[in-house]
This record gives sequence, C-alpha cells and structure tokens, in this order.
Amino acid sequence: MKRIFTFILAISTVLAIAQAPTTCSIDPAFLAMNKAGIWPDSATNFMQGTVGMPYGQNITVRVPKDTVQSSITICFNRIELSTPTSYTNFALPPGLSFLAGPTVTNTTGTFKYPGNASSCSVISGTPTVAGTYTLQFKVQPYLTPSIAGPCPNTPNYNSGSASLSPATTLSYYIIKINPAVGIKEEVNSKSLNVSNSPNPFNAKTTIKFNVKDEASAKISVYNLLGDKIFEDKIKTTYGDNSYELDGSNWSNGMYLYTIQYKNFSETKRMVLSANR
Repeated sequence: MKRIFTFILAISTVLAIAQAPTTCSIDPAFLAMNKAGIWPDSATNFMQGTVGMPYGQNITVRVPKDTVQSSITICFNRIELSTPTSYTNFALPPGLSFLAGPTVTNTTGTFKYPGNASSCSVISGTPTVAGTYTLQFKVQPYLTPSIAGPCPNTPNYNSGSASLSPATTLSYYIIKINPAVGIKEEVNSKSLNVSNSPNPFNAKTTIKFNVKDEASAKISVYNLLGDKIFEDKIKTTYGDNSYELDGSNWSNGMYLYTIQYKNFSETKRMVLSANR
C-alpha cells in the first residue's frame, strides 16, 4: 500500500537534515576503467535533486599524461573548466555551487585540473527552484610539445599553451530539480535514537538505533513519492543495534527510512549520491 507523507517541517527538523557534502572523492570505479575524462559521463549524467533538500554530486576528472598529434607527442599541463561568458555559475540550479577538490585550483571561477592526475570536484548546496537545468562548462586544455624524451610524470602546472580556439563548451550535463515533496518525520516521545552513517552515502550506509529489549524490528525505506522500495525484519538486542543497508541498485536522491519497534516508530531522511 502506498504510504502518504504529510508535509510538516519545523525549523528544528530543517536543522537536523544531513548537510550537502562540500568535499569530494575520486571515484575508484572510474579509475579502474583506465580512461581519461569526466565522470559521471554524459550517458550516466548527474543525479536529480529536490527543492529544499541537500544536494551533492561528486565529479572525478582524469587528465591524461600526453596525446599524439601528427606524430608529435604533446604533454598535458592542465585542463581548465570555467563558465562560458553568456552564462553564470555554470548555469547551475539556484542554490547550488561548483566546488574544487583538494588538488584543484580555483582562480576567479576557473578550475584548473593538473595533467597526468586524477582530481575531483563536487556540486553542492540546497536547490531553491524546480526545473531542468542544462549545465555549461567551458573546457580548455593547456599543452606543451615534447621536445626530447617522454612527457614528465609531474608536468609544470602553470605552463603550457591553450590548445583550442575557441575553447570547447560541454552542454550535455543535466540536473533535474524536483518540486518540494510533503514529508512527515515521525519521532515518538520515546525516541529510538535512529541515525545512519555516512549520510549522504554511496551504495551502503549503516543504520543505528537503540532499544531496551530483545524483540523484532522492521526496517522500511520509501522514496519521496511514498512508495515502499525496501523492507526487512531483524531481531534486536538490548542497547545499540546496527543494520547495513545496501542501496547500490537505487537511483540517486533523497529517501525516508523507518524503524518500527513494538509500538514505536521513527523516520529519518537519507541521501544517496554517486551511484552510477
């Protein structure tokens, strides 16, 4: 049966929502492909978001060491991403920002990714306006011809010449922001102290809760339309309990999970990101 959640959001509830990530990580699955480029690719594209809900899209950028043009070896110094002049903030949905990773330099809105290296960035924030947004990235490689011998493993990050005139514009990444959805968070007077970590999570997260007896508990997961997509029953132990939840086959986005124990239930939010 479809479960309908009524919209009740107090300030205290908003403060309890998991914050959108402001740091990024390099995707090991993409590195294992031994490819250069940006991940997610255009076929996978970026995850959807919801107005008023924290959003976090991890991005991995792999810049190659060299390329061959007309039998001449060309070394990559860096690749720069910036916003085309006719757009603002990469044409991101309002409320979202493009943030540099630890090895990326952001110079007045130009993000520089070093050659022969893997780096990351993250699109983070809380979207405020629903709609479908086509992002705009201006891409400019900086290269140096190899005069003698192979390209260095650690290229000079600040040298090189722009190889494209004009620079290439990527306009195939899309972020869809859905309208705000009514949600009710149920927290009984005898709280089960439910939480999950990490949150946001990639594929798997651990749900933790506390009970004062040995009995059965039911774990249910709902999407924001109120459809139940997962259910499991477990036997609890006195005190702290934990349950590893596998969402690797689910779509990126916001979910609600409920722990039902005897006459009590508690519902929390979780964000799944970086699934392919």
